[in-house]
Amino acid sequence: MSHIESLFNHEFGVVRMSRVSDGQGGWSQAPETVGTVEGRLRPATSREREVAAQQQREISHVLYVLAGADIERGDWVTGGGLTVLVQGVREPSQADHHWEIDCQELQKETGEVGS
Repeated sequence: MSHIESLFNHEFGVVRMSRVSDGQGGWSQAPETVGTVEGRLRPATSREREVAAQQQREISHVLYVLAGADIERGDWVTGGGLTVLVQGVREPSQADHHWEIDCQELQKETGEVGS
């Protein structure tokens, strides 16, 4: 086990939108679970948030996973009590070791009145 793997403290589900036939010759989008990854999710620092804002995106968390994980921009990641949207995938060391994944927390919508 590598040093970074020893820091992974959660298993996260990865959900990706996929094309689904509508049965009438067209397509729609539907969420599909593509797998799970071991990782660590932490709140983004103010500096990381500032850099992301300059790149025209918002981030609230950074997810660490091993390089090569089946995860890409636009996926939803769930685990540790949170759901986040993947904004970008970075390989900080350029050594095919681990990825830092910029994420934005998705807030749960409140239920309808009377529910």
